[in-house]
Amino acid sequence: MVYIFKQIYCQILVDCKNCQQVIQTFLTYVFLKKCLMKLNIKKYGTDGPAVLVLHGLLGSSQNWHSAATKLSKNFQILVPDQRNHGDSPHGTHTIQRLSEDALNLLDQQNIDKTFLIGHSMGGLAAMSFSFKNPQRLKGLIVVDIAPVSKMDRMDWIFEALAAVDLSAVKQRQHAEEQLAINISSPLVRQFLLQNLKRQEDGTYAWRCNLPELHIFIQKDTGFELKESDQYEGPTLFIGGGRSEHRIAEKEELIARHFPDYQLTMIPNAGHWVHFEAMEEFITTVTDFISGKLRE
Repeated sequence: MVYIFKQIYCQILVDCKNCQQVIQTFLTYVFLKKCLMKLNIKKYGTDGPAVLVLHGLLGSSQNWHSAATKLSKNFQILVPDQRNHGDSPHGTHTIQRLSEDALNLLDQQNIDKTFLIGHSMGGLAAMSFSFKNPQRLKGLIVVDIAPVSKMDRMDWIFEALAAVDLSAVKQRQHAEEQLAINISSPLVRQFLLQNLKRQEDGTYAWRCNLPELHIFIQKDTGFELKESDQYEGPTLFIGGGRSEHRIAEKEELIARHFPDYQLTMIPNAGHWVHFEAMEEFITTVTDFISGKLRE
């Protein structure tokens, strides 16, 4: 009888241990689901290798429509709205979160390996992704940003957006007129106005989560560059010759962390290379990806 009770007791302990493992696994799953949100995504093209595009700060999939359409002649292009942008959900914003979102998206789309393009903030996320998940990449393209731990503050842009009296906006032109008080460049104004949406009641609001994004640029971005971080796969850095980021000055840093790199500067482009010099950008990206596929 005592033997039977011992057997039952041991089985209970085993069951409890298994139960704890199940609960722990479930809680981990719930935590990850909360952190890794499902992003709004636009797809272009059906043939060729997959290319995932991560847009920059205050951008969206809409900013990449023209470039993605042209690239889709040769590749399958996926452009998500990153968290706190476009029509994707809002949440805590760090480079690490963006990198995790990208991994989650590839899993959701059943994509084993992809070429990854990242512009500015998206470039930091793409570099972070490459260090942690090199096995998921066929190649990396970083647009107008170097591997730095902090982005430019850009407070002036957030102050200009905050100064817009949305209650007085009856059409997009009204918002542009207000932005013009603080932002002289029509190109920058049009870029920012893509964040403006007309709601069902006729009023206007910003699509992006301005408060969270402003906090993001005022503190560490979550991109922690360690001396040991290295992505050994093929990498292309593209810089705008008129951009204030001047990534060519960071070439030594780039070489340490991306030994198989190329650097291409497009002289007539500023920071938004993909639409300031679209044809050169498309040719540069296409030649790089096609060349790697032939190797």
